[in-house]
Amino acid sequence: MKILLKLFSLKLIASLLGLAYSILQVKYFGASRTIEIYFAAQSLVYLVTSLTQSGQLAEIFLPEYHKLNTIKNGLGYKGLNVVINRMVIFGSVVMLLVFIFAPFLVNLMVPGFSTEDKELAALIFRVLLPILYLALINSFYITVLNAEQRFGRAELLGLTNTIVNILVLVVLYPFIQLWALVVSMLSGKIIEFIFYVWQLYKNGYRFQLIWSIPEFNHISFFKSMQSTFLYVGATQLYNIVLTASISFLPEGVYAIFKYVQNLANKVRGLFIQPFMTIFFTKYSLLLQKAKSVAKEFNKNMLSIVNVNVITIIGTILLGDVIIDIIWGGKKFDETDVLLAYAFLLFNIIAVLISSIGGIYRKMAVSHGFAKKLYLYWVLAQLASAGFSYFLIRYFKINGLYFIIPINTFLMSSVGYIVYKTTKDNLSFQVFSKNNILGVILIGLAIVIKNQLIIWVKLDNYILYIVLGTLSLILLSLYPITKTYKIVSEKTIN
Repeated sequence: MKILLKLFSLKLIASLLGLAYSILQVKYFGASRTIEIYFAAQSLVYLVTSLTQSGQLAEIFLPEYHKLNTIKNGLGYKGLNVVINRMVIFGSVVMLLVFIFAPFLVNLMVPGFSTEDKELAALIFRVLLPILYLALINSFYITVLNAEQRFGRAELLGLTNTIVNILVLVVLYPFIQLWALVVSMLSGKIIEFIFYVWQLYKNGYRFQLIWSIPEFNHISFFKSMQSTFLYVGATQLYNIVLTASISFLPEGVYAIFKYVQNLANKVRGLFIQPFMTIFFTKYSLLLQKAKSVAKEFNKNMLSIVNVNVITIIGTILLGDVIIDIIWGGKKFDETDVLLAYAFLLFNIIAVLISSIGGIYRKMAVSHGFAKKLYLYWVLAQLASAGFSYFLIRYFKINGLYFIIPINTFLMSSVGYIVYKTTKDNLSFQVFSKNNILGVILIGLAIVIKNQLIIWVKLDNYILYIVLGTLSLILLSLYPITKTYKIVSEKTIN
């Protein structure tokens, strides 16, 4: 409970500061093509980073790290060095290739942009490429810190990074405008790298230029890239098709889509990620010790569902008003607010789906089924790419609403299907009393929302927020008290 509260409190402060950062972005750039160029370059950096598969490999490395330390204390750090050294070499090759082919990649990502816009996006992308190295290493470092149950480090760092981002943007925007965002992103990753190195050093980690150790079969470990390579390729195909399709929509749609996507990610990071982080580490340890995992599963599943019910209710009741307050203005008009609210509703539904699917994904990885998981995900991402092209081409913005929930549902279904192939038989009870009450509460929120629109004009913020907040508190009483009881229970390891 104390760890969970620590993670939540740090993420809450970081999320509030992150919200302030997004407010500044909208204030300075609005839903303009300028910010869309930055988002395109940023997305391309994330695309290339994912090609190294560092995130997937870091997740797979967690059980390996526990195994190495079971053999000999401290051996996990040597395994970490083996992985890091080899990944840096691979990352260097990838970085060189994408630097050369940057214009081609940008044109592939946003074909609907003008030639001048594509050239600027390619330049920003090349400047941001050093992030590849830092993101590659950082993904393994934070995984190891969590494995050592050094929770809260990433959250504290996120807080620091956001402060730096805000300061850099405010100070540099009057002088270099869009490039202030580029500098802030680079600064954040550098600070993140230094922080993780320091934390691991305090915990006994020492970097060594070693390429192998007898206790760690690094060849077998990296062979998992064969199964994840197709998945990563399919994922990037989906992202490219999605972004390319959006680039043909009216100017500003992509910017709003990204603003809301970032906001939804903050909601997920604040309310869901603490449960997921602690659950994955505890579940992996319980498996290594051959102990029952049923109680840990049920506790986290109920908590995650209840937290999602609260966020959905809050989004329904107050989402549009909050968006108008934080982003509304000359550069973000009423039409933009309504579009952002629609995107937010669909994104929050996707958070619920991904939360449940994430539990099964973590368990499947802990059982050593990562290869099968990634193999089936290929089909899910290819299907998502097909849906993206079809829905946006023929239904425009209305089709775009459904892309994120569809993709999340397909990915989450794979996690469940793969987990069910294990010897365990832990299932999510869809029609449980807790879930039925959650659906009823969400239904009541929809009814109340419609009545509030009729009774109170949306421009009367004070009255609307008061009534909406009171409704949110009343409807959230059950899931809040239920979740508190669950997380307060002591788990016997």
